[in-house]
Amino acid sequence: MTFYALYIFSRDGTCLFLRKYNVEGKSDNKELEIEKKNMFGLLFTLKTFVNQITPRILDDQEKEPIRSFQTSQYQLHYFETASGLRFAASTSPNTSHVQNYLERFYRLYVDYVLKNPIYKRGDPITIPGFVQRIDACVKEISH
Repeated sequence: MTFYALYIFSRDGTCLFLRKYNVEGKSDNKELEIEKKNMFGLLFTLKTFVNQITPRILDDQEKEPIRSFQTSQYQLHYFETASGLRFAASTSPNTSHVQNYLERFYRLYVDYVLKNPIYKRGDPITIPGFVQRIDACVKEISH
């Protein structure tokens, strides 16, 4: 499996973290800002659409039926916490078990970001320990 990117969005759509791996070319800041907005918009729209076309009424606890979708070039995996924090990972197609890693990334977020007294909620995540642990997990995944 090849891991391409990890996005973490707040409940309101602010991109708190974006880290790319194994991606050709470089993007400037304007392109990255557009990409972040497009990614959040895609996730929000997909979740809304799937909930609308589901054949039965879902209660609030069930409203997260999107786990991933795939194109010929990549697969996008999605995990949303009860508090509305959204994790999205882009990988090579036909990849499984990424949900476990997204949950692991969330646990790292809790341990290194939320429990950090210096971190202000809603700010971009730049905590070195968190970034190092994420990088280590991605290296483990991309074997």
